[in-house]
Amino acid sequence: MAVPLPFPTTPYPRLDRPYDYNHIPRRQSGMKVLALGMPRTGTMSLYTALNELGYSCYHMAEAALDHRNGSLKHWQEAIVAKYYDLGEEYKREDFDKMLWRYDVRTPCVSPILANLSYIPSILFAEELMDAYPHAQIILITRDVDEWLPSMERAFYKTYMRPYMHLLRTTLNIWTDRHWKDKDQLAATYIAHNALVRGQAQRRGRKVLEFHVRDGWGPLCEFLGKPIPAKPFPWVNRGDFIAQYHYIGFWIRVFYMLRPVLIWLLLGFGVWGVVDGYFENFYGVNSVL
Repeated sequence: MAVPLPFPTTPYPRLDRPYDYNHIPRRQSGMKVLALGMPRTGTMSLYTALNELGYSCYHMAEAALDHRNGSLKHWQEAIVAKYYDLGEEYKREDFDKMLWRYDVRTPCVSPILANLSYIPSILFAEELMDAYPHAQIILITRDVDEWLPSMERAFYKTYMRPYMHLLRTTLNIWTDRHWKDKDQLAATYIAHNALVRGQAQRRGRKVLEFHVRDGWGPLCEFLGKPIPAKPFPWVNRGDFIAQYHYIGFWIRVFYMLRPVLIWLLLGFGVWGVVDGYFENFYGVNSVL
């Protein structure tokens, strides 16, 4: 069933002290679910389904909407620490700086405010398992031959745009900077799924391997939830992400240039008043 995209449109308000260790609201309960599948496997459908089941989920829209509180900065710090050995690796209290209001962590890349190194949960599968040891783990999967064309439509269409630092960083990490090598990308997809399975098994954790075509049954059974009366949601199809990246870029440009545009409009307004004054003044004097 195709449904409208489920995320909100208004950015979250700025906290008094954005993501300060000592002042962020404290999590009242542990993370309940970690959804650790790769992008373009049905993560937005899973996001919508989990929200329907009563969970509060963290996905790409949430990451973008919370930018006022420094979430992008902290994800960048986590990336640099893990992949470039610069800084201390993130632990539970660090992840809680971004995730304190959520029950479920689903993977994705923030599409609106693309920071240099903002790549959420799929790059931190092991760390998140350790940070939230009681969370149930879902690995959403898709046939790799279906996944590659979907990635091409969603990521590669926008990869070469100069503003898409985020996508370039993501693909460079996944392909060891050989982003044009689709075989390498496919190998990364297979390796990521194997890593999630292996690390969960090593920790004695069960994993639900889920495909969106499976519908409500296995998901609700795994989570211990009743099956909703409505059909399982099917969202974010086709090349939506590529279009969303493009629209998001222009939204970002508008907000960056808004102060300049305001001053330009004020300048034109003042010039119009002054020009009108002199035109009237000299026009009257010429008649006299």
